[in-house]
Amino acid sequence: MKQRCVLKLVLGTSLLAGGGTAIGSECCVADFTGDDQVSTNEVLGILEGWGACPDPCPMDLDQSGAVNATDLLIVLDRWGACPPPNDGSQDHDGDYMDLTDWGNFHGSNNNSHLHEMVDGRTRITTEAMVAYNNLRAFLDLPPLTFTQVGQWAFNNALTNNSQAWGNDLLGVGLYYAMQGAKVGWITDEKYDPQMVADIQRTARRVCDPIEMQIQVMDMVREYGIDGYADYLESNGMVETFINTLKMEPHYGGWMHGRCHGFRPMEGGIAINHDLNHLTVLSWDQMQPFMNDTFDWPQWDALDVSDSGVIEYFQSMVVLGDPEGENM
Repeated sequence: MKQRCVLKLVLGTSLLAGGGTAIGSECCVADFTGDDQVSTNEVLGILEGWGACPDPCPMDLDQSGAVNATDLLIVLDRWGACPPPNDGSQDHDGDYMDLTDWGNFHGSNNNSHLHEMVDGRTRITTEAMVAYNNLRAFLDLPPLTFTQVGQWAFNNALTNNSQAWGNDLLGVGLYYAMQGAKVGWITDEKYDPQMVADIQRTARRVCDPIEMQIQVMDMVREYGIDGYADYLESNGMVETFINTLKMEPHYGGWMHGRCHGFRPMEGGIAINHDLNHLTVLSWDQMQPFMNDTFDWPQWDALDVSDSGVIEYFQSMVVLGDPEGENM
């Protein structure tokens, strides 16, 4: 429990310290206003901050210690819309279905809208099910369907409603398969919520796709089940795994519209929905367990033990007890 309190303090303090700072993409270094384009806003910022910069400042693009003509030339050289991280989103050829093909449940959650899918965050597609069943194959488990995973979620009170309607089983199944594929490969001993933020941020924001893949797979080897990284590589599943890491849990509104369960966890200190927020990151993607606006932690989740969190996500992989010992 002491570790949970430390995490809560670190998250809260770092957010207060960084509040209000514009976040630019690592793939678009001149975009220090964080609006995904290099425009007159950056020029005005350069002129306003012109001169010595004794403390780190976003306008000092070449980190020379001063905002000057070099920084202005960098802005002009990179003028226009910012390129997407890693040369674009996944599923270039349309091989996979979009989660929203089965319904949209935005409600009051603005972060499930496309224009909020920023800085490498991507749509949820059925490619996540491929990553999920690949993880199950690594564990010598048979593949599952969307409906099977969805029914497990309904059976275990991990959904808004007790009864599935329409395409609920399909969408809920995809959502929990995605979450399981994102996290369920991490060992109990190595699980660290910060690492979940680190690997998703790396997949989304490191611009060079080769360097990004190297960094992601290094983390899989360090934190994952022994042999899983080699299994991904030998089966040609690295890209699919990484594409699943990039997916934004809020996309399409299913996280709240259909997958918002109220199952008490660890005696009721949190509900399972709070734990689903593990993979929701802050705007700068430095912190895990963030709330719907990406601004503050999902506080109750921070009180759940590390073992309780990782077993919950592993239960999605093996369709086990969300509060039991699964892997």
